[in-house]
Amino acid sequence: MQIRKLILIFLFLLQGLIVNAQQRFTFEEVNIKSYELYEKAAWKELIQYGNEAIAEGQDFLLLRLRLGYATFILNNFSGALKHYTKVIKLDRYNETAHYYSWLCLKYLNQHELAGTHIRYFSKDMRAKEKLQSIAFTGIGIESSFKATDLTTRGNSFYARLDLQNRWNWNIYMDQSGTIFNQTINERTLFNVVNNRNIAINQKEYYNRLTINLSPRLQLKTVYHYIFTPFNNLTFQNHVGMAGIRYHSNYFNVQSDVIVAKLLDSVQQQFNLQVGFYPLGNLNLYSFSTAMYRKRGNTSGFNYKQVIGLKLLKNIWLEGNATLGSFSNLFENDALYLYNAIDKNNFKAGAMLYVAIGTKLIAQAGYTFEKRELYKTINTFNQHSITGGLSWKF
Repeated sequence: MQIRKLILIFLFLLQGLIVNAQQRFTFEEVNIKSYELYEKAAWKELIQYGNEAIAEGQDFLLLRLRLGYATFILNNFSGALKHYTKVIKLDRYNETAHYYSWLCLKYLNQHELAGTHIRYFSKDMRAKEKLQSIAFTGIGIESSFKATDLTTRGNSFYARLDLQNRWNWNIYMDQSGTIFNQTINERTLFNVVNNRNIAINQKEYYNRLTINLSPRLQLKTVYHYIFTPFNNLTFQNHVGMAGIRYHSNYFNVQSDVIVAKLLDSVQQQFNLQVGFYPLGNLNLYSFSTAMYRKRGNTSGFNYKQVIGLKLLKNIWLEGNATLGSFSNLFENDALYLYNAIDKNNFKAGAMLYVAIGTKLIAQAGYTFEKRELYKTINTFNQHSITGGLSWKF
């Protein structure tokens, strides 16, 4: 009988210990301690404590706001977005969460998607940030000089002027005009008059429309017109693209289809791209793109890899490589078209970005291409030097 009583007492005490352990994080305790850590700017300790509290079932709006700000201060913008998204689920109109979500997306270079949060700003906040629903949002210029080691392929010049604007908080347009000049000597082009001196003065117009369907989903449409003269011949090329882009906190995925009329034949290109921000910021990022092309009875596959790294406070280095041979290939939402008559067997390069202040970015880069001379197996090299400036309003 005595033993039975001792067992019951032991079980009672054990139950009490279990209850106390389960109540280690109470709402009052978590609210008070997280606020104290917030006031002391103990950001790392706050994040660790807050995550432990959430794991134990204490998950509330004020805690998420504090965790979001702490994560934001430590430059983990993807991690901060996770907390602010939770706040918005609890309080759809919370201006603080929308404001910092807007900042996080801007710092992740997702300016269009950031617009989904502006509609929840107060008039005073919009005035403070100088935000208007219809506005020009950016302008840029890019140019490159391309040189070859082949006398029959003259040096070329490329220049593009870019203008971006917003039609409302969820509709953005990017337009650009481009010129490309090169003189080539190609005697196998028998239907071209004076084929030893073919002056290519290509002109292009590009228009991309980005529509925010939700805070996670975007629709993209593109129209790209290319006018290509070959002495006595001229080609009117038309390109269309439609795609869907999904954004998670640390990665995004885009799937799109391109249909083009190039040199009087139709080409289709199917792209799948994955962007990844492992640190939750632009200190390290990558974009991987798989591209499948089909034109008449021919088809081909290409893979492009981009990796970016922050070197110093305002300097980023980005490397890229495109694998697989191609004669006609679209990259960067059909902005760039590689349509030389000489097949490209390999393309790689590097770009340096320098932030000058908060709105101006300068870029300089080099690209190497291994090309195959038209209707031969002979190869030659092309070297490109690129420079540019872009300004965000």
